[in-house]
Amino acid sequence: MIRRLVVVLLGVALAALLALVPASAPEARVAARTTSPWTLVVDDQFNAGGLPPHWSTYDGPYGSGPQNCARPDHSFVSDGRLRMVLRYRTSGDCGPGWYSAGLRLVKRFDSVDQRISVRFRVLQFGGVVGHRIIPMRWPASGDWVDPGEEDFCEGDHLTTCTTFLHHDGVQEYHVYRVDLTTWHTMTFVRRNFTVGAYIDGQRRWFYRGNEDTLPSTPKHPVLQQECQKDGCPAGTAGREVIVIDWIRVWNPAP
Repeated sequence: MIRRLVVVLLGVALAALLALVPASAPEARVAARTTSPWTLVVDDQFNAGGLPPHWSTYDGPYGSGPQNCARPDHSFVSDGRLRMVLRYRTSGDCGPGWYSAGLRLVKRFDSVDQRISVRFRVLQFGGVVGHRIIPMRWPASGDWVDPGEEDFCEGDHLTTCTTFLHHDGVQEYHVYRVDLTTWHTMTFVRRNFTVGAYIDGQRRWFYRGNEDTLPSTPKHPVLQQECQKDGCPAGTAGREVIVIDWIRVWNPAP
């Protein structure tokens, strides 16, 4: 009889305690678990027509080498994908020669920390292979070394690419073995002086730096293609095409 009374009293006490918990508490706990530290600011699927207006295209020579010259019409959308083309042209701002493609997000997307995810592949025709950085983060100031430069997948080979974190005339780097002729999704996350690199959902590198190695300066995403560092192809035939299925960019949540 006493044991039964104790059980009844415990049940009453538990019910009273549960009655004191606000009805919204479970929803609040779920919301806290699902709140993201990021805000999606760009989600380009390239299936709504032409190039989205928040991309600015390279036009003319640029500073990575005297042989490098870009044309806006070498960046275009076709069949729901962005295509960046390196090929020979008989005329242009730089005269006859090899012209490439380059794009950068407009300044309103500049951020110190950022997350970028892009699905792409590289196609070559006639043995033409260029040099590319997909993606890069370039300082908003326009300077190079002192404010830092983050090149996430850079290279002129089809089986590797390298992350370079430039700062004060030196660099941190990591090489990935990856077949760039097939589709891959690459995600790079810079947050609180760290960089994480993911290929097809698997983390391939994690770097922890500081203000010296990862300067906290605003930067913007860039997609860049050019001739190889030792020069453009000797002939005039063939082309390289970087095909981008989609790209997403997140900035830190307010």
